Amino acid sequence: MFGKAFIDFYNTDEKLFETGFVGLDACLSGVTKGSIVTIGARPAMGKTSFAVSVCNHLLETDKKVLFCEIDSSELTAERQFISVKTKIRQPIKPTAEKIKEWEKITQAIQFYNDKPFELFCKSNMTIEELEEKIKEEKPEIVFIDSIQCIKMPKAPNLTEAINLAIKEVKRMALENDLIVVLTSQASRAPEARYDKRPMISDLRNGSLLEDLSDVVLMIYRPGYYDRDNDDLKNRAEIIICKNKFGELSNFELKFENGIFSDYSTEDYIKAVFS
Repeated sequence: MFGKAFIDFYNTDEKLFETGFVGLDACLSGVTKGSIVTIGARPAMGKTSFAVSVCNHLLETDKKVLFCEIDSSELTAERQFISVKTKIRQPIKPTAEKIKEWEKITQAIQFYNDKPFELFCKSNMTIEELEEKIKEEKPEIVFIDSIQCIKMPKAPNLTEAINLAIKEVKRMALENDLIVVLTSQASRAPEARYDKRPMISDLRNGSLLEDLSDVVLMIYRPGYYDRDNDDLKNRAEIIICKNKFGELSNFELKFENGIFSDYSTEDYIKAVFS
């Protein structure tokens, strides 16, 4: 029956995808199953930290999540998750002096064990291994960190290989009725511009990544380029470069100790008017 999917989507109160950041969620409320959300940035801008923050929020709303970490070891990935969840920059061994921090860490570990969550760490992961894991876990949302680290199909060049990988990821999203969140490296192009804000065309090695992504978010931290300016130190921008479900916009977030968060009203006034 024509219109059934449309009516079912708008008749449910369930949000299929939320980031946990208020301004962003107002623009991304229409993300549907079968979609690809791409998070792009230059190195050291916080792609993985931002993806983990989004993942945590989805787990808090009891979404079933598979997080595929291709770029780091299991220990490094777990440390990142614990750090973002506890807001402890460098999780440490338990000591008498750090007992309160360790309590937070054990609570975070329990949080991940209690939720419908699977962290799958495998370097050089193939498309076939990814699909097998998706069929095994049957998640609602899959994170891939990062798309350039997938073992690429045979192709004449890297760009064509990534395009083939993106096609396969899009197919899996549609066939398995899930949302895929990718992190992607950005090229060096912003470094040569006066305005260092990344653009959608800066996504590295994949013309189809721009075309097949339903949402593209780019991360920009002005303090990275002006490290002597304390006013910029803890600021970050999330730039919606593409959005099939709503408007394009820029949103300011707080970025402190490697962790993204919404500004409190007081913080926002200081950031905007300082």
